[in-house]
Amino acid sequence: MKALVKTKPVENKNWEKGFKYLDVSTPEIKSENDVLLKVYAGAICGTDVGIYNCKDSLRVEMSKSKEKQIIVGHEFSGWIIDAGKSARKIIINNLFLNQKSKSIKKLLQNSKPTDFYNKEDFKKLIANFNATAEMHITCDKCLQCLKNEKHVCQKTKIKGVHENGAFAEFIVVPVSNILLYHKNDLPLDIIAFMDALGNATHTVFSAEIKNANVLILGCGVQGIMATAIAKYAGAKNIFVTDISSANFSHENLVNKRFKLAKTFGATECFDFAIKSDLEKFSKIIKSKTNSTGVDVALDMSGSYNAYQTAFESLRMGGTLSLLGIPSGAMQVNFAKEIIFKGITIKGIIGRKFFETWNQMEKILMKGLAKKIITSGFITHQFPLSDFEKAFEAIAKGEAIKILLKP
Repeated sequence: MKALVKTKPVENKNWEKGFKYLDVSTPEIKSENDVLLKVYAGAICGTDVGIYNCKDSLRVEMSKSKEKQIIVGHEFSGWIIDAGKSARKIIINNLFLNQKSKSIKKLLQNSKPTDFYNKEDFKKLIANFNATAEMHITCDKCLQCLKNEKHVCQKTKIKGVHENGAFAEFIVVPVSNILLYHKNDLPLDIIAFMDALGNATHTVFSAEIKNANVLILGCGVQGIMATAIAKYAGAKNIFVTDISSANFSHENLVNKRFKLAKTFGATECFDFAIKSDLEKFSKIIKSKTNSTGVDVALDMSGSYNAYQTAFESLRMGGTLSLLGIPSGAMQVNFAKEIIFKGITIKGIIGRKFFETWNQMEKILMKGLAKKIITSGFITHQFPLSDFEKAFEAIAKGEAIKILLKP
């Protein structure tokens, strides 16, 4: 099969920029708990861009891989085409146990799980579903896993980083990580980046959002999605910030990202590279919060300047949740900014298994999926072989979300 691969970094050797589009071995079911999926689309995320550009932190992570060449990509959608014997039973039993939509209930009515244990009957049933997977593979043995905190498993392996991922025609995933959605419920284009949407969802629901004044720092993919989720979660006001630059003009920021943020529910958006926007931001925060400050700040940018904005804007007793990953270090006056203000700070990683996925599914099915499709949030779709065009569009600031299709 064809796939996008990255050569594993080797200490003291140059790590070549970019990816290679190569013929590789098609993955096979080797365990009774394996599931083989055909990939419909993979979505590019910031991690993929970092790997493409040989970011130092990702060099460290990918050096841990046992593979000499790693198939990249960890956001995807597709269909199950085969599964091990145990995996088939687990999937079927889970479908009967969690009949989450009317479409699934209708499909399974007057049936019982054992009707589909046979391989051919399983394939007929599963043809009614679209699929994806939680791509953080956990150990199920460490303290965190045993405490139902798998998103912070000590031995997490990420497909597309440590193990072969989804920018390919096929992928094998453990059955415990599989997620299914009836074809009438969610479209494949949306499912392709639910992994990324899950990061934003986890971040938003880490704080009390209903009726809250919310500040979202960073208006990239994660910031825009966090805006959408916060709106559906009942936020009172949503203030979004970003900063234009020589590579991404104020006009581009306003006409693309800020426009999308407002489509999804932002009250006001501010470009901190513009002096008048800075002044406007200060006035509006005071006006909308009765000079108290925002209840919640969500950093999606990974910028220490944004952290400082959050400290200055949060009310006493507010919550700061951090998803963006900064570089280097920052000096913080803990007494002034955190302790005496009673601030709660939360670090966010990945998605909660499977609480976050269930939250996403409900919100998407209530109308957000349709709104995302019609909003222009998915800006580009390319064949997998045209991946260079996709990364060029990202580098030029032309893209929001890009799908690659094998």
